[in-house]
Amino acid sequence: MSLIRISNLGPVKKYSEKTDDKLLILIGEQTSGKSTVAKMIFFCKSISDEFKKFLMEPNNLVGRRNQGISLTGFYKVLRTKFMEYFGTTKHMDFFKIEYTFDNNETVKIILEESYANIYFSKYLKEKCNELIFTIKEYYQNQEKNFSKKLDLKLWTSQQEKFENMVDTEVNRIFAQEYTPIFIPAGRSMLSTNSEFFYTRTPNKYDVLMNEFIERIRILQKQYFQKIEDIVEDRKKLSSEEIDFKSVNKAIGLVRKILKGDYINDKSGEKIYYEKEKFVKLIQASSGQQESLWIVLMLFSIILNNQKVYMVIEEPEAHLFPTAQKEILELIILMINSTGSRVILTTHSPYILTSANLLMYSSYVEKDSKSAQDIVTDEFRIANEDISAYLLKDFSEINIMDRENKMIDASTIDTISEELNIAIDKLLEMEMEHGLY
Repeated sequence: MSLIRISNLGPVKKYSEKTDDKLLILIGEQTSGKSTVAKMIFFCKSISDEFKKFLMEPNNLVGRRNQGISLTGFYKVLRTKFMEYFGTTKHMDFFKIEYTFDNNETVKIILEESYANIYFSKYLKEKCNELIFTIKEYYQNQEKNFSKKLDLKLWTSQQEKFENMVDTEVNRIFAQEYTPIFIPAGRSMLSTNSEFFYTRTPNKYDVLMNEFIERIRILQKQYFQKIEDIVEDRKKLSSEEIDFKSVNKAIGLVRKILKGDYINDKSGEKIYYEKEKFVKLIQASSGQQESLWIVLMLFSIILNNQKVYMVIEEPEAHLFPTAQKEILELIILMINSTGSRVILTTHSPYILTSANLLMYSSYVEKDSKSAQDIVTDEFRIANEDISAYLLKDFSEINIMDRENKMIDASTIDTISEELNIAIDKLLEMEMEHGLY
């Protein structure tokens, strides 16, 4: 079981919970610490991915032949990444984060003398050092053989085997096999400024937004045609089996949420709402712009059967309540069909209510696949597979009602209750003053 303990990081004074739920929902007011918790979990989940990148860059290892093999270089990479996520640490009060992987190994991040110092447990340190040494030898042997006649086909084959080895070994060391993906809030600007974002990296934006933009650049190239044609291309070009039932369900949800088909061709980005009728993306609704790359990325993951650990900030942004329910269904469909994991940060009572519907259906309708089902079986999720926390007063409050198989309804209805009390008081005043 993986878990995280956060002490005194920004607005989060204490957070200590497991991180291996299929779906983790974080709610709370602005500045309550939702994003801090989500980003910190994502940072820890991304360590193995960062280590792969570190190992795949020869310059990180060669040129140090007379130096001891150690993790010092990678610790510097993680420290830099930490500052990119949370800003400079020089002004921060003491904090401590401890993350435990599924194999019970740990990484600690502690503020010491104004620096975020990284500490791996003994096993992680030993195994990472062993892998660094092995790969360093590989690069050195490559350098020796570089002057020999190059067999491109053989080199490509060896490179592919090498990359697979690195991937396998790092996954084994960290007991993790998810691809980490962060979907930040403020996504509509990627649509209103698409020409700028797809031609250069906007360094003035934070690292998570920049990484998201890079993912979109890759994904966008597929959408010069309709979504069914993308599926046909996938069928022809890959030997991997396609879960057509889940893919077809995903297509239906994508079209419901976007109210059409996204196409990116020579004349620009458009959403076709009829066969020959479209609206340019820059003139589309804010809901379409905000949700576009969430739904297309979720669809791509389902189509390619990827296993991801995804953080989605405010998936409900600018969406009508019905579309909020549909986007949560698409998220659950991805979780169920690929074995992925998701963290959601949200302000929306409709997201919580929709989660309750899907959980309660799992309890009541169970394995039913009847045409009369209230909720389609692919969209159901068991209560025990979801955790939900309210971030309040610098710590977390568990809002799951395990007995009733739902998120505590009083949490969802708190604001409505406050408004109703205020309205009742106004009605009393109206009667007292004879205004009716």
